[in-house]
Amino acid sequence: MEAEKNIWEQNIALWEKWTSNYTDTMFKAMEKTLDQSTLFRGQVDKAVSAAMSTQFEMTLVSLKALERQVEGLSAKVDKLVQEKK
Repeated sequence: MEAEKNIWEQNIALWEKWTSNYTDTMFKAMEKTLDQSTLFRGQVDKAVSAAMSTQFEMTLVSLKALERQVEGLSAKVDKLVQEKK
């Protein structure tokens, strides 16, 4: 009876060790996944920021070109109005 009890105790001890190792492994895997997600999110944020910066710069250049065209057109209209007077 004592030997049977000893086997069960060893079995339980092995089971506890296995579950503990499994739990540790799963937590490490989750931590690694979270780290990778954070790293990936940082890379995506950087790429989006670069794309938006380029888009804003292009929009600003376009608006400045449009502003120059409107100023030129306004000057021509002012000149025509002066000539009609």
